[in-house]
Amino acid sequence: MTTTSNHTVWTPAVKHLKRVDPILARAIKLIGPCKLEKGEGGFNTLARTIIYQQLSLKAAGTIFGRIKSLAGINKLTPPSVAKLTDAQLRSAGVSRPKIAYLRDLCDKVTGGAISFRNFPRMTDDQVRDALTSVKGLGVWSADMYLIFVMNRTNVLPTKDQGLLNGICLLYGHSAEELDWEVLQSRWSPYCSIASWYLWAYKNRMMESRPKQ
Repeated sequence: MTTTSNHTVWTPAVKHLKRVDPILARAIKLIGPCKLEKGEGGFNTLARTIIYQQLSLKAAGTIFGRIKSLAGINKLTPPSVAKLTDAQLRSAGVSRPKIAYLRDLCDKVTGGAISFRNFPRMTDDQVRDALTSVKGLGVWSADMYLIFVMNRTNVLPTKDQGLLNGICLLYGHSAEELDWEVLQSRWSPYCSIASWYLWAYKNRMMESRPKQ
């Protein structure tokens, strides 16, 4: 499923979620139309995912920009990264573990273990397995790729803290009370859209809190 500029492509999903979950329907009413867009995928996106892990956006953006400058290219490719030495990557601020992750990503893409061309024909689990075969890319990273790059509709990223916070805020549950299987069954086949609304709801609630 793809998106359009007016986001009407998500209307069937929104109607379904409002029907099966009256509590989520309140968040949907507050947030309005689903504005999930299809993002850019491929090697550059995965390399960026690796670099941005466990860093502030500002620090990660600086490092990623340095790598692109060293590579002499705006969008990283396996050859452009492979030609950089470990010393060059270290000078850009890349940690030794992340250098190893980037090397592994290059090898997996170049060797065909990851084929972006084949991703549209693969199931969610197959894409997830391919992505998590790369060192440094876990289930959370794979789920974000499935949702925000491929717009797969039925992904429930149970490892995402923001989603967990949104659920707790909206439903009044504690983290220990959550039953992911029940939620997945209720929202299927539109878990991705439910997740998007819960992220948006969490952000809206945080923005509305009085500043200290």
